[in-house]
Amino acid sequence: MSMYENPKIVTVLGATGNQGSGVVQALLKTTTPSLHVRAISRDVTSASAEKLKARFPNNHRLELVEANVYDRGSLFKAFNNSYGVFAVTNNRLPGQKIETEKDMDHELEAGRNILEAAKACNVQHFVMSSLPNLTEASNGQFSKVYHFDNKSKIEHWARRELPAVTSLHPENGTVRFCAPIEGNKLADWVDPSYDIGLYAAKIFSLGPEKTASKTYPVVSSKLTFAEFAKIFTEKTGREAVYDPITLDQWGATVASTVGKGYEEDIRQMMQWISVAPDEKVCYGTMDSRDNKSWEDLGVKASTFAEWMERTLWAGP
Repeated sequence: MSMYENPKIVTVLGATGNQGSGVVQALLKTTTPSLHVRAISRDVTSASAEKLKARFPNNHRLELVEANVYDRGSLFKAFNNSYGVFAVTNNRLPGQKIETEKDMDHELEAGRNILEAAKACNVQHFVMSSLPNLTEASNGQFSKVYHFDNKSKIEHWARRELPAVTSLHPENGTVRFCAPIEGNKLADWVDPSYDIGLYAAKIFSLGPEKTASKTYPVVSSKLTFAEFAKIFTEKTGREAVYDPITLDQWGATVASTVGKGYEEDIRQMMQWISVAPDEKVCYGTMDSRDNKSWEDLGVKASTFAEWMERTLWAGP
């Protein structure tokens, strides 16, 4: 008898967060195949965990399990008998600020713990939310975008060490009408809380035979930064303009919220976006012809207008 009797278990990290909660929802909506969803939270009694349970009352295919990505032993228990794992790592420290650039290494520690648990538990399909390496994409010009490059390092380790890895490269889906970038510069868009779940559920349904070793950018058609404000006005009737702030202002604003150690990271990310090739997708790192999402999965990411309609977002 196989250790992966139906329904197979798919363990979802960050299940109460922005991406993970969408993956849980999409997996539970998928009935062919019917998968058992093990949702991981640092605290299964938290308000966010209770909210997740309330969204799917009496669903026998859902269980909440407590584990922490900085506690390898808890991950070993959480991944036990799991056929698949959806992994996402956070560039921020829970409840803390990033005071130095060295603090960003915590994400690598979390990634290593996740991979060791996946190996020990013989996980057969590892689907991860990752990002491209911007040091490589910029030929070394922007080498401090750690929240990209660290995820890329973890993805590299995973592909080297695990039997079947599929990666998703999403945009961050943050709405700003003041980014320090020219208004005519093209940008990708995605709704991470919805689209990543849609993609991940389809990947698990198709299995590693179809999707292993592939990278799917989770992005919709490009818009200019100025067009985001225009669409907002069209959908809401509220006047909006694209009014970019300076790079220094942007870095200082992020640093005040996330921590000083994150400031150069976010500055270099915006500098790269301002010069990234418009003809490429996924932060200007992938030839659009290499995007096989529709061909392989039959899914497309949400447009900004679709996201506004679905969420009823009418501004901050």
